[in-house]
Amino acid sequence: MYYVNENIKELYRVKFHDERANVLRLDMNENPEGLPEEVFRKVMKKISPEYIAKYPEKDRLMEILAEHNQIDYENISVTAGSDEAMRLIFQCFGEQGKKLLTVTPTFEMYGVYAGMFGMKHEMVDYEEDYTIDTAKFLNAIDQETGLIILVNPNSPVGYIYSEKDVRAVIEKGKEAGAIVVVDEAYHYFYASTFVQLIKEYDNLLVLRTFSKLFSMAGLRIGYVAGERKLIEYIEKVESTFNVNTIAVLFAMEMINDQELIDRLARTEREGRIWITEKLKDAGYKTLSMEGNYVLFLPERDSRTVVEELKKKNVWVRDYGRGILKGWVRVSTGSVACMEKFWQALVQVEKRI
Repeated sequence: MYYVNENIKELYRVKFHDERANVLRLDMNENPEGLPEEVFRKVMKKISPEYIAKYPEKDRLMEILAEHNQIDYENISVTAGSDEAMRLIFQCFGEQGKKLLTVTPTFEMYGVYAGMFGMKHEMVDYEEDYTIDTAKFLNAIDQETGLIILVNPNSPVGYIYSEKDVRAVIEKGKEAGAIVVVDEAYHYFYASTFVQLIKEYDNLLVLRTFSKLFSMAGLRIGYVAGERKLIEYIEKVESTFNVNTIAVLFAMEMINDQELIDRLARTEREGRIWITEKLKDAGYKTLSMEGNYVLFLPERDSRTVVEELKKKNVWVRDYGRGILKGWVRVSTGSVACMEKFWQALVQVEKRI
């Protein structure tokens, strides 16, 4: 009988096989409109047969990202989305049998990686007011804790952590010998960042992605920042050429265009405010904090609402358990996109 890693045999994974073209994609926190057409055309003009025939070179991108974040080149590694960085972190620092500590709910892949690498996933629940009790979280950090992960803002609720609380977690983690990861996938929708703290702490890693505000989920590119020794370990387990050459080109274009970054952030925020007010005026209980998403609580079964919207080519997602059971999450974009969602919801929810 051939060998199969015991941690993999019973690992539960959700696979995505749905055809998502020609629908209003408000289910996975992508930009539903995609990159502005003029930006796409500008970058595509630089792509030649010779360019895609060569192996990717990411050093220049790393230099640009270091300058953008005001840190050193040696403190950054570019990865195939922040998702690859997550896996590499578990591969390097996820000691089998130790604890992964997160809040719940949060990004589901962290639990998957914990199972994949034989860690015990301990979760601290949100309070009833959708906040995190920092004292409770700190009390959960002990000598059995190997990894601590905070998503800031935390999807799907949008809760944000104060610098005081993050420092307390990092310092308690350091006492326990644990690596702390701050996942800033939704940075730019919320401008505050903890990336500068990598200059002070040697047990901190910060993740970024180009999939959300930068509208490049299909290109799979992101990066991890941290103390240079931690980055060295991560780069030891990376593939030789782990990001594609077209993704690198788009990423360099985007990170150098502050006006475009500001415009994309402004467009999303306008749409988020618009749809939140619409939902509140219609009498729905809503959650709208930070991040490109809004949650609302329908009167009917959330699964039914999701399925009926899907028939109208509007895709959102719901939650089946925990503090968000029965809620529907809507990824937010421009006011025009939110108007399309609202028109479909009006047809589905006859009471509006």
